[in-house]
Amino acid sequence: MIRRLAAPFVACALLALGVSSAAAEVPAGPRLTFMRASGKKLQLISSDPAGADQQVLIDGRGSQPLPFTLSAPSWSADGARVVFVGRSGGRRRAIQYDIYMSAADGSGTTKIAGTREGFNSVLSRDGRLLAFTREAQTFQAVSVWLLELDTGTVRQLTPWRNNFFEYPSSFDPDGSALGISRTLHRDNGPDLNFAVALRVDGSGSTVLARNAGEPVYSPDGTKLALISTGRTKTVKIEGGTASFVETDLAVANADGSGLTRLTHTRPLELQPSWDPSGQRLLYTQIPSAGSETSFLGFGDSIMEINADGSCRTRILGSPKAALFGAVWQPGPGREAGPIAC
Repeated sequence: MIRRLAAPFVACALLALGVSSAAAEVPAGPRLTFMRASGKKLQLISSDPAGADQQVLIDGRGSQPLPFTLSAPSWSADGARVVFVGRSGGRRRAIQYDIYMSAADGSGTTKIAGTREGFNSVLSRDGRLLAFTREAQTFQAVSVWLLELDTGTVRQLTPWRNNFFEYPSSFDPDGSALGISRTLHRDNGPDLNFAVALRVDGSGSTVLARNAGEPVYSPDGTKLALISTGRTKTVKIEGGTASFVETDLAVANADGSGLTRLTHTRPLELQPSWDPSGQRLLYTQIPSAGSETSFLGFGDSIMEINADGSCRTRILGSPKAALFGAVWQPGPGREAGPIAC
C-alpha cells in the first residue's frame, strides 16, 4: 500500500554482523525473520530479537528460489512453516513469481500450486488458508485471493476495480476474517486508505479504521496493530516525482475502536508484527521520508516497541541498507515479552 511505487528499487545490506548458511537448526527462544538484499544477494534471514545470531533461511542457492524482498514472510501459528514469495528463472528462462513454503530452518522448500504471480502472501494460523494478491494486467488494480491448501481450491475474494488496491495483512485467530488494506487512488485528490476486516466466506467486510491500513491481529485476537496514514506528499526524484503517505504505528481493539497512535515520527512506518506474547511489536521504518534515498530503499531500520508505546528501540539498520518484511516467528517458547528500558 504505502510503498507500492518504491517496491522495484529496494536493495538491502547489513553491516558488521555474521550470517550463517541455510538449513541449520533454528535456535529455540524468540526469533524474528526479515528480508534483505546485498548487491545481487536476496535473502530471508532469521535472527534473535537483538538482530544478532543471524541465519540465512532462503537465498536462492541450489533449488531454492530467490526471495522477493518486498513481500513479507508469514508463519503458521506453531512456527513450523513459513511462506514467502520467490522468483525463479532468469538468464535463459522467463522470470516467474510464485509463493513457496519451507520448514522453519529453510529446508524442504516447495512451490505452492495455484499461486503464480501471487504476492503479499499471508498464512492462516492453522496453516490451512493462504491469502495473497494478484494485479490486474489491463488496468490499475490489485485484488485479494484465497487458496485452501488442503484442497488446492483458489478463489478471488475481492473484485478487480480500477484504482482500488487491496492487500492482506493477517488472519484473525480462528481464520474467519482477514485483515486487509484497501486504498482508493484518486487522480484529483489524496488517496483514501482503509483498514478492513474481510470475511473469508465471502459474506462481506467491515471497515475497521479510516486513514489506516495493514491491520494485524494480536495473538489472542483482542487487539489490532495497524498503520495510521496521514497526508500524501510528493517529492522530486531522478527522472520525475514520487508520492508517499505519512504513516505512524497504532494499536486498537479488534473491532477498530479505541485507536491509539504509538509513534509520531517523520520516518514512514509500516508492517507491524506482534511478538507471540502480545506485549511488543516489530515494524519497519523508512527514515528521511521524502528523500530520494528512501524511495530507492536505503536507510531502512527494523524497530520494536512495547504495545503501550514505551521503549521504542532500533534493532537493525544502516545508511547503506534497506530492510523489509520483519516479522516475529510464533510458537510456544518464542515469546519475547515486554522490552525493558
